Amino acid sequence: MRTGIKGILFDLDNTLIDRQAAANAKVRKLVAELFPQVQDPVEFENIVQKLLTWDEYGSIPKIHMYSMLAKEYGLSEEQREALCQDWGETFGDYTVVFPQARAVVEQLKKKYKVGIVTNGSSKMQRRKLELCGLADLFEVIVISGEFQAHKPDVEIFLEGARQLQLPPQEIAFVGDTFFTDIIGAYRAGMQPIWIFSNPGQQCQADLPRIYQIEELLDLL
Repeated sequence: MRTGIKGILFDLDNTLIDRQAAANAKVRKLVAELFPQVQDPVEFENIVQKLLTWDEYGSIPKIHMYSMLAKEYGLSEEQREALCQDWGETFGDYTVVFPQARAVVEQLKKKYKVGIVTNGSSKMQRRKLELCGLADLFEVIVISGEFQAHKPDVEIFLEGARQLQLPPQEIAFVGDTFFTDIIGAYRAGMQPIWIFSNPGQQCQADLPRIYQIEELLDLL
């Protein structure tokens, strides 16, 4: 790790909160409502797993997932639009916080300035923060839907640094997505720390990496 770190910025989804657990719960409810005629558990699971694959860990707009669903199961354009709107309005309600997240941030906060830089709409991300019970810990919360720039845009990382009142080189950024979190933080001059959300991931770059949020305490 680079020396001289004085602040930590966190991604939110799949870093502090279990976005995949939330997506799993939301998708299962969706499938039950859209396909009440599907009673066979294997066929039900088939639709669920397709949707989770098309969701791509939330990395692309929801219209992709619902367009794929429409193509295979015949949804109308109006249904797709309604489903996209519903996701935006209700997905935050399914928030699941990682068990050790609060304790880890509380411990790090004794030594570092801490904040969040997250992609997403203001309404959804604020709802997640409300439900996960972590918002009070952070000095800075930058949400792409409010700032009008999205990770990996360097400007949203620099905005986090400005609000922390620290130069980028004195900030570690903790996130799970290489393209948005790690590359963006690296290009902004921060020290990226990659949370491997998938243990099968491989990386040959010389980067600090962890598998669970609690490992930060040993790394920092």
